[in-house]
Amino acid sequence: MGKIVAGMATVHAPQLITRPPDNPAEMLDASIAAMRRLGKTLDEVRPDAIVLIGIDHVEAFSLEAIPTFAMVISERATAEFGPRKYSLPIHQPLALGLLDGLLERGFDMTFSQKAILGHAFAVPFEYILEDRAIPVVPFLVNVYLPPLPRPRRCAALGAAIADIVRQRDERVAVIASGGMSHYPGTEKYPHPEYDFDRWAIERMEEGDLEALLDLTLDQLDEVGNGELLAWFVMFGAIGNCRGTLLSYQPLWHHGHGVLQFKAEAPDGRAIIP
Repeated sequence: MGKIVAGMATVHAPQLITRPPDNPAEMLDASIAAMRRLGKTLDEVRPDAIVLIGIDHVEAFSLEAIPTFAMVISERATAEFGPRKYSLPIHQPLALGLLDGLLERGFDMTFSQKAILGHAFAVPFEYILEDRAIPVVPFLVNVYLPPLPRPRRCAALGAAIADIVRQRDERVAVIASGGMSHYPGTEKYPHPEYDFDRWAIERMEEGDLEALLDLTLDQLDEVGNGELLAWFVMFGAIGNCRGTLLSYQPLWHHGHGVLQFKAEAPDGRAIIP
C-alpha cells in the first residue's frame, strides 16, 4: 500500500539564486542550509517519488489560460530561471494515476506536456533535490490571478492526492514551494507582515493547521501570504500534524520560511530534524 511519507514546506525566493547585494548573505545562506536539510531528510525517507506543489508567476502559463490546478505529465520536468536550466524525471505512472484519480474525485485538472516551470520549481530543484535522482510530479496552484481556489479546496486536493497514493504502491514525499509574506510588484513590497508569518509558524508548530485553513483569501492577500495556498495542498495530504521550523529569515522584502512536517524512514522510524 502506498503512503505519504514526508511533508515539507519551503521558500522559493529567486534571490536565493541571484543573491542581490541588498539581501544579507547570511540570511540567504540560512534559508539555503535549511532547504539542504530537507534534502538530507529525503535521503533518510527514500521516497519513490516527490509530489512538488508549486505556483506559477505567469511563466508556465499566460493570460490566454490560467488553470486553477495543473500538473505536468511529460517524461521530464523542465524548469528555467535566468541562465539556469533543470530537467528532472517525472514519475509518469504516478502522474497519470493521480490525474485519473483526481478527475474521478471531482477535480477538473489541467495537465501539460510542455509547460516550462519557473523559479517556484527551479529553487527547490537547486537546493533540495540537488543531484538526487528522485522522480517528481509537478503540481501548480493559481495563487495570484483571481478567481483563486479557497484554502479548504486546496487542502481537499491534497487529501485526494493522499487517498490516491494509498491505493498505489509508491512511497511519496510532498514538498510545497511558496510563501511567506511578500508583496511582489506592489507599493507594499518593503513591508512584509512578519508578525503574521510568526503567528502562522506557531500554528504549524502546534499542529493547528485548521486555524490556517480557516483564513479567507482576502485575509491571505492582506498579509502577503497568498502563496500559502500551495502549502495548504500539502496540509491536506499529510493531515493535521506538527511542523518543525528549520529557518525563518525576515528579509526586508520577504519572509523566508522552511519547515519539516512528517518524515518516515522505510523502517517506519520517524525522522526528527
